[in-house]
Amino acid sequence: MKKFFKLLVNIIAWILLFAAFASMGFSSDDPAIGIPVFGIFFILVFFFVYLYIRKHQRRSEPNYKTVTLIHRILGIALIIIGLLSPLAILNKADFPASTQLLLIGIAAVLMALGVLAVVIINNSIGKKGFVKFLGYLILIVISAIPALLISTNSKVIEVFSNLYSALGMAYWAAIALAIFGWWGFSLLGKKQQQ
Repeated sequence: MKKFFKLLVNIIAWILLFAAFASMGFSSDDPAIGIPVFGIFFILVFFFVYLYIRKHQRRSEPNYKTVTLIHRILGIALIIIGLLSPLAILNKADFPASTQLLLIGIAAVLMALGVLAVVIINNSIGKKGFVKFLGYLILIVISAIPALLISTNSKVIEVFSNLYSALGMAYWAAIALAIFGWWGFSLLGKKQQQ
């Protein structure tokens, strides 16, 4: 049962990762074409990387320092993509440079708060229920921030057809930020194998 659950979690995680990559298609002129193109592109990239790694693992024992270095590089790259994903998704708003920097700052704060919440939840085993509740409360507050920011910014609402479209785009950005950040930090925090 544990193997099945672990497999199910891995499948869901991969689907979410590819959905986050595909959501970069919202930054294209025609999202109906951009989303599938981005999705297929990243599926092919991951597939060919998988084939390359599988082919080379058979020939020799992997160098664990190199694998750790690759994990760290990929982790940093995913975190950077996560920080920039709100800009890519909300590029129709044509923000000035100061607002773009503010968006990156907000993305960084949201990512840091998300990491803090997950650390609090994961380290709350055996502690009082209030600690775990605090972690979940932080996640709930984080999920409300994109709606508050979008609903109070008339410039963003003017770009989209209505408030619901603006909120939808904000949440696509938040989901991309969360997934890229989660994968990035999980790769950075991965222990070196021996």
